[in-house]
Amino acid sequence: MWYPQTGQQGVGAVFEVSDERPRKAYIALLLSICPGLGQLYAGRFYRGIAAYTGVIVVSWLSAIAYMYVQSRYAGLAILCVPFVAAGAVCADAVGCAIKQRRDYKLKWYNRYWVYGLIILFLFVTVNPLMDFLVGKHIVRAFFVTSESMTPSVLRHDLVLINKIASPKKGDIVLLEFGDDTKDASMTKVIKDQTLRRVIAVAGDLVEIRGKQVYINGTESDENYVRYGETSSHNIFTSSDYHWGPETVPEDSYFVLSDAREYGFDSRVFGFTHKNTVSGVAAKVFWSWNLDQGHFKWERTALGF
Repeated sequence: MWYPQTGQQGVGAVFEVSDERPRKAYIALLLSICPGLGQLYAGRFYRGIAAYTGVIVVSWLSAIAYMYVQSRYAGLAILCVPFVAAGAVCADAVGCAIKQRRDYKLKWYNRYWVYGLIILFLFVTVNPLMDFLVGKHIVRAFFVTSESMTPSVLRHDLVLINKIASPKKGDIVLLEFGDDTKDASMTKVIKDQTLRRVIAVAGDLVEIRGKQVYINGTESDENYVRYGETSSHNIFTSSDYHWGPETVPEDSYFVLSDAREYGFDSRVFGFTHKNTVSGVAAKVFWSWNLDQGHFKWERTALGF
């Protein structure tokens, strides 16, 4: 607001800008799209930092807890926790704005260009750093673009990968192929990330006869396997197909696709070293049906 003031010499009027402006609840709410920024707008600097940190910590802890709960309904409840936390932060920002004095004097950070810089700073530094540290060592999301693990994992599923768990027989694991992969033969087949199921671990004797897999001479019960009627890789599902017997070497796994017509697995590139295994698939976070344009709600929080 502009306030007229009379100079000491009594000539004319001098105008200056007041730094006193009331806080508006709806602006605090809008700024809370970045948790904590609404509190900063309302003059609660340290409260804003605590709000942002709290939402980040709660979100990651929820993701970790989500991986381990067995009940699907408990998993759904945990999925709601970060949204509840974000809602609480928004409500707190609105409350701070409403309670602030009408003659609130602007702080150094109460400038819209400062808010913009804060959002940019978090976007290019803190958020990527958290994603890197937590995503590399604890939990990350993987979007499935292949049908190779049907029916266990569907195309367009967003799967949470547990980076802490040690793979065991029967687990679905995320494989990462690249130039730094110890198994040089893999990089000749594919340079990408893909999901496969661990069929055998180090020391196991593996043999495939037709459509049946034998581990240490015992026929495996694979109720998760799907065989397509037609395939460009029919050799892998024909009755006279044979692989092995071979023993899985130390620090390695034998992995296969659940949809056995897909040949990009250990039948092609052999045993995969443990360094290629990036994590264990824990749960479906959500699934989107791109053909029909809606979520597959029945798959949310579905474990493997």
